[in-house]
Amino acid sequence: MISQEDFNRFVENYNTDYFYLLTRASTGSYDCLITSFAVLKDLYDLILTLHDTTHLEFQVVAHPLTFRGSDAFLSSLGFNAQQIELIYGFLSHVKYTQGKEFEQCIEDGVPSRCAATSSH
Repeated sequence: MISQEDFNRFVENYNTDYFYLLTRASTGSYDCLITSFAVLKDLYDLILTLHDTTHLEFQVVAHPLTFRGSDAFLSSLGFNAQQIELIYGFLSHVKYTQGKEFEQCIEDGVPSRCAATSSH
């Protein structure tokens, strides 16, 4: 059985990976980022399952997987207005390269091709 301390570290690692992916998006580096978010969703789902099926508590809050329309949240993570604009640009990039919204892409799972067309 996983301990509360291990679960906390697990959530912290997820948050670190999530922040890293947002940092990549905030620089306009969108190449293969949807694939990375799809993999991260699997980890997020595991965290939620562990929480729901055990007595583990969220002593460390997992960042929400979606970030659409979350200026205040993104600002609280330290991103400035220009970086937030590029993060939202990633959502447009996903729609253009995948033909569907970001949330649908990560719900569907890892895409069969990596969209490596970033020109930022």
